Amino acid sequence: MAEEYETFTLVWADRTIAVSHQTNWLGSGHWHIELRCDQRLPITTTGYRSIFVPQAAFADDAEIEAFVVALLDEAAQSKNWLAYLEDSKQLKFF
Repeated sequence: MAEEYETFTLVWADRTIAVSHQTNWLGSGHWHIELRCDQRLPITTTGYRSIFVPQAAFADDAEIEAFVVALLDEAAQSKNWLAYLEDSKQLKFF
């Protein structure tokens, strides 16, 4: 029987993100991590992202949370994300 996904909530840059994860996804030796957010994130324009990471990379939820935060923090430095943030401050007439 497959293991159930575990889920926790993470708040990053005023965005609430549901993080679900399953170890040894389908016997692959990898974690499957899913991010779901109602807002755009620097790693996904839709608010959803599926990530696979080798099983040995994490021991617990705290390590997964640190990984996700580091991933978001790094991606948030991209020119595209910074331009999106700046553009989203502007009023749109068309």
